[in-house]
Amino acid sequence: MRVKLLLASSFLAVVFLAIALRGPWGSGMADDGTRFDVSLHGVSHVLHPRILRSAHYDCTYLTGKGAVENCTPAPESDTPFSMLCSVFPLVMTGLLLAIASAYLTYASPYRTKATQAALSAASLAAVFAGTSVAQISMQRALRVFDEIPLYLNRYAFYSVWIAMGLLLFAAALSTTSTLLKHD
Repeated sequence: MRVKLLLASSFLAVVFLAIALRGPWGSGMADDGTRFDVSLHGVSHVLHPRILRSAHYDCTYLTGKGAVENCTPAPESDTPFSMLCSVFPLVMTGLLLAIASAYLTYASPYRTKATQAALSAASLAAVFAGTSVAQISMQRALRVFDEIPLYLNRYAFYSVWIAMGLLLFAAALSTTSTLLKHD
């Protein structure tokens, strides 16, 4: 039963982290009725927010491609912009560690409990650090959000918190199994 719980929680954490890496974390409504969505890699300007799949202009602040006026750093905000650029690698590291934990649980469920616990805890730490940095820096890093309030309320932001809960469960279960010497 322990192995199935570990596999399920690790696999679901990987799924939710993949969603968190791709989707929008927050949004802000402009005065003209359009919406700006921010993710871990860029900003989207949605022209018709009420219409599903409406026209939008994307930019990527990690690579500087697309409608770069939306991804311009805010004036005198080198630190928050650098912090925001570090969030994607942190969450990606958490995803890779969660994949390693799931693989290790699947390949050798009884011999590597301590390693599973360490990988799950390291994944949780990386994702938590990335989420904390994102919450601190997202509003202040980009010029487009100088006058528009940013609300971290989109599905990818909720996905990262669900993934952290699953990783916490996996780390706690592996750790208690190791300490109690359960098979």
